[in-house]
Amino acid sequence: MNTSKKHLYLAMAFLVGLFFLMPGHGYSEKRNTQQRNTAAFHGISVSSGIDLYLTQGNAEEVVVKADPDLIDDIITEVRNGILHIYMKKNRNWMWNKERSCYVTFDDLTRLDVSAGADVESENAFKLDELKIAVSAGADVELDDVTAKAVWLDTSSGSDAEISGRTDRFEASSSSGADISCDDFVAKYCKVSVSSGADAEVHATEELRASASSGGDIRYKGDPKRKDINESSGGDVYRY
Repeated sequence: MNTSKKHLYLAMAFLVGLFFLMPGHGYSEKRNTQQRNTAAFHGISVSSGIDLYLTQGNAEEVVVKADPDLIDDIITEVRNGILHIYMKKNRNWMWNKERSCYVTFDDLTRLDVSAGADVESENAFKLDELKIAVSAGADVELDDVTAKAVWLDTSSGSDAEISGRTDRFEASSSSGADISCDDFVAKYCKVSVSSGADAEVHATEELRASASSGGDIRYKGDPKRKDINESSGGDVYRY
């Protein structure tokens, strides 16, 4: 390789390196961590594309991790027993910036996830009753949940995946949303889908399933009692 070409390649490599060192283009930028003081809460509402990681423990704790220029714009506040986690409106568009929140809770009865937020569990949950609402392209993944009753609603292209066991599971899905709960074993399961939504469930004793407008329900288990309704291109079948 002649000297001029070698210098050219070195210059190009240098420029590429600078590009990836720029904020938002690489991994060299420092991330800030803040531990937030909060009042007691029994429910969580998260939005604005924030990644939420949940752990069940003996006391509530909230830790925020984000890019330095963004971390103070992540709001964590408790209102009426619900921990709200969201971005200030003027910073809501910065989707390429890291925005994570790590929450430890003692008990959880409600979880609302919207606007592209993602929620993942970090350990097993033992709960009494839990109501979950997922919408607007948000995702929820909860592993190893044990509860007496769980209610789940998904809509507008959102996804929810739960595994574990419950006595009672009621779920609804619409507008292209997905429910993946075939590893969430329920004694009683009531599920309805519509408008191209899909649901996978697992019932052992009783199943009440309704599918319409191109929605699909697939179920595992061999429930003795079944009430199945299909209309307008909706399908319900065992697999």
